[in-house]
Amino acid sequence: MASCSGALASTLHQTTGATVLVVEDDDGNRLLVRRVLEEDGHSVIEASDGPSALRAMSIDAVDVVVLDLGLPGLDGLQVLSEIRRASTVPVLLLTARTAETERVLGLDTGADDYMVKPYSVMELTARIRALLRRAQDLPPVEHLEIGGVRLDLASQRAFVDGVDVELAPKEYALLEFLAVQSPRVFSREALLHHVWGSTSEWQDGATVTEHIRRIRSKLTTSGCTTDLIRTVRGFGYLVTDA
Repeated sequence: MASCSGALASTLHQTTGATVLVVEDDDGNRLLVRRVLEEDGHSVIEASDGPSALRAMSIDAVDVVVLDLGLPGLDGLQVLSEIRRASTVPVLLLTARTAETERVLGLDTGADDYMVKPYSVMELTARIRALLRRAQDLPPVEHLEIGGVRLDLASQRAFVDGVDVELAPKEYALLEFLAVQSPRVFSREALLHHVWGSTSEWQDGATVTEHIRRIRSKLTTSGCTTDLIRTVRGFGYLVTDA
């Protein structure tokens, strides 16, 4: 059975003339980015906060998102997490936060690239073109096969030897996330953030442990002989067929 890993792909029609969603609460910065992108041949949709950005994503066909992390209310990481629940659109983060942990968290949440303010507008447009080219080069992904388990990404169902594994929605979401990110290791706290959109302050990390236990049990019952979800003691969990 072939294994499949890495980020899911989206298909774009072209590298120029793309539709770019710019999410930035500072009016001056947002206008500057809009002008630069329009001069580069792109169409621009603007949003000044998280909720309006998510509304735009649900209405318009967006090819790439330029997302500021420092948004009021629903911050950029929360917006990114919500985007990744439904879309693989390329996301470029703009941040004034220079701490490495902030940048790593943004990438772990699903960002494709980031730039630290202040930044060069020429570099911004170049990076957006690079993201669009990268997205074009990848074929759309409809399913994953790893460790004898087939994940149908459209129907959000898992199969072992053609037999449907009856996973609850959150169990499937957890398994798919780990499979797509294979062979990366994620802590319980990181999984709460990525899959539940929560934190250990609001939700017990034991929730992740219990869901992992249920997934393992259901896969075994369905005939999966691979120890697909591995526990890395002191670190967390990963999916691998190695």
